[in-house]
Amino acid sequence: MTDQKKPLHVNSPRFTHVDKNQLPTMVDVSEKKVTTRRARARSRVQLPVEVAPYFRGEELHLKKGPVFQTAIIAGTMAVKKTWDLIPFCHAIPIEACRFHITMNESLLVTIECEVKTTGKTGVEMEALHGAMSAALTIYDMCKALSHDIVIRETKLIGKTGGKRTVLDRPLYGLILTGGKSERMGTDKALLDYRGKPHAIYLREMLAPYCEEVFLSARAGQWKNTPLEQIPTIEDSIQSSGPNSSSGPIAGILSAFALHPDAYWFVVACDLPNVTSSMVEEIIDRQELADVATVFRNAEDDFPEALFGLYSPLARAEFLKASQADVRCPVKVLRLAGVKGVAQSGTDDLANINTPEERAHL
Repeated sequence: MTDQKKPLHVNSPRFTHVDKNQLPTMVDVSEKKVTTRRARARSRVQLPVEVAPYFRGEELHLKKGPVFQTAIIAGTMAVKKTWDLIPFCHAIPIEACRFHITMNESLLVTIECEVKTTGKTGVEMEALHGAMSAALTIYDMCKALSHDIVIRETKLIGKTGGKRTVLDRPLYGLILTGGKSERMGTDKALLDYRGKPHAIYLREMLAPYCEEVFLSARAGQWKNTPLEQIPTIEDSIQSSGPNSSSGPIAGILSAFALHPDAYWFVVACDLPNVTSSMVEEIIDRQELADVATVFRNAEDDFPEALFGLYSPLARAEFLKASQADVRCPVKVLRLAGVKGVAQSGTDDLANINTPEERAHL
């Protein structure tokens, strides 16, 4: 008798839309927390050569009207009506809906739909529904020219604010340890706040959320120390101005040189009080299209640049800063228009640089 795969029972925990009696049901979200939730979906449409003459500026102009503008209207209407058409979707308030539509030289149209709500359940289906409806609208408006139109994949490329965060590219961790700790008199990355060197604690804190966590350090800095076996990114990119030196900006740029299209969660090693809940809050509140998501210092109103999530867009901002000999990461974020988000908890983001400051912890 040949082996047969066991049947997959419909009351398995993975089937959230089936109750214990194997009947379809809407998921009960009454016990979930109200959070700010965002989702972004992408759909692509390959247009035929017959469409090319009608592309002027950034729009397709046909007898039926402006194609991309009409697709945005249709997609927005679809977002708002998702719960009407998908049986088990909840009716939730749509607080924001944005579309971005582009077409390359090969006439491949890329539609991105980003949706935001504050509620107990996410807006993935709304974003997917909006992107797909916009794609169908483009097909409908262009089919008079040719039916050789292909709607390609529609997929979720990012979501934040719920039980699980989905980003559109990998997330890596970077612990800034390259400073000389002159005021402290000993390496801050090796200080023991929780029964282990602080850099090891920070790495363990970031590890559940990241593909890999690296130390940013000088060449050979951690040889013959407890940090020796941790993957390290040596500062390979220096500031180009007259006061050229290594520092946080050089460390961040060196990380982007290794993985230029990734997200980076950056933490300075002189922050003794950071916790996993703070990491989760930053990730959950990440704006999918922003340069960086960091906390805002409520007292002095500046972005806390050395604890936060940097998107690939940050690379260009730090390169400009390096070329202009800007050495302060806070100034880089301010120039990029990043103000930071209000921290919901009371965890302390103060940095510790001297033995006196450490004694007062």
